[in-house]
Amino acid sequence: MYKIILNKDGQSGDITNLISEMSWSESLDTTGLSLSFSVPDGKEKYIPHLNITAGDIIQIFNDDGEMIRAIAVNVSRDYPKRVVKANDFGFYLNKNDIVIQFKNKSVSECIKQLFRRVGVTIGSVCDMPANVKGVYIKNVNEIIKELIKIQQDNDGKKYHYELRAEKIYVFKLTEEPMSYIFKPAVNVARFDVTDKNAHGRGKYTHSIEDMKNSVAAEVNSKTNGEMPQRQFIEKDEKSIKKYGLLAENYNVNSDKANNIQELAKNRLKEKNKLRKELSIDFIGHDKARAGRVMHIIDDYLGIDGNYRIKSVNHKINGCNHTMSCTLENL
Repeated sequence: MYKIILNKDGQSGDITNLISEMSWSESLDTTGLSLSFSVPDGKEKYIPHLNITAGDIIQIFNDDGEMIRAIAVNVSRDYPKRVVKANDFGFYLNKNDIVIQFKNKSVSECIKQLFRRVGVTIGSVCDMPANVKGVYIKNVNEIIKELIKIQQDNDGKKYHYELRAEKIYVFKLTEEPMSYIFKPAVNVARFDVTDKNAHGRGKYTHSIEDMKNSVAAEVNSKTNGEMPQRQFIEKDEKSIKKYGLLAENYNVNSDKANNIQELAKNRLKEKNKLRKELSIDFIGHDKARAGRVMHIIDDYLGIDGNYRIKSVNHKINGCNHTMSCTLENL
């Protein structure tokens, strides 16, 4: 059961019973979670009038505690309702441009420094030891993405960051599927919403449009009329024979030159695969967030494997919670 709290002008109140059309969504491609809902906005005598405005804070609680904390960023009045759009505190990562210099700090240290700079409370930041040095003049969120890419290029792992209530967490993405257990009623048995007999009919696509089966890692590769100072080529001959040559030039900073072979291998591992994507509707589950893994079986599509949630859109309609997920192969 969800509880929605409105925080306005130093006061807080439970507005759960007035909420309708509530949904929230997030994606690996974007930063932060977006929330929307409607409340009555008429002049009826016995219906409370909520003067929600931009800047008010919305909290959503479930049985495990606070789930979402978001700031109202857009409010529209369209009789007889008021539509509120809100973003979690990742909003502040997108809305702040800064100038900052890092001198031989780890990725973890740099990210913590950025979070403190914009006043986002840190939950935890996993160990990311890759070294960073340089001056950044851009949006905070863009800097964080660049820093994470430095670490990913060095170790071939994938990382993600998300808000949980008011705290931000940075973590390494796992490839292990979670259990999404749902118990609809006291007298009904528990089941996993990803069970092949529980989820809706899926839509499946696969593509080689983004595939690269040959990576040429190059140091100081610039259009100045000179050949790269150093180059290392990593390729998959079996893939080339099957799909044809799909080559990529991958620029490596000079201070990473000694690691050029490993960087090329990691890049090829990331890019040299058939991209598979699923779109499936499920019974809603709060644990289903961008970056999590589901084990999907679909007899019609011939699928039996682990897929990562690329994006998810949750919808609440009365007592019904549903979600639409776009998933991609690991």
